[in-house]
Amino acid sequence: MLRSFVLALALFAVGCADDAAPEEASGSVDGEVEVQSNETPNAEAPQMDAVADTTGPASVTVAGETVPTRAVVTDIESGDRACYLTLRTDGGGAETVSADYSVCDSNVIVGRRVQIDYEPSDVMAASCQGDPDCLETETVALAILARPID
Repeated sequence: MLRSFVLALALFAVGCADDAAPEEASGSVDGEVEVQSNETPNAEAPQMDAVADTTGPASVTVAGETVPTRAVVTDIESGDRACYLTLRTDGGGAETVSADYSVCDSNVIVGRRVQIDYEPSDVMAASCQGDPDCLETETVALAILARPID
């Protein structure tokens, strides 16, 4: 009887070891796993519908301003005339450019190298000093799209 018990116990132990081996090998975990994200809720992802041109010019002139086309976004700040992207250019310099508010709605470009598209746009004139009743405007190079290229 004792021999039968020991044999049954040994077979049980071998069976348990065989059942555990596939789980350990695959690294699977039983139960539900909660995935957390560090992205800001409701932040729109940058538009990725076009392939970024990283071979084009490093800067362009729009509305009389020479502005970088590729840079790393180090900061985003909303202002009264536009929002502003602080950039570290490929040459290592720091530069701030005006951008459409839609570009600044998403913080997913901060810290990333981006390809920037501009168009001439009318914004409140600097002479208005933020006065919403002021009707003066000026044309500036406004970043309308910033696509991550890193």
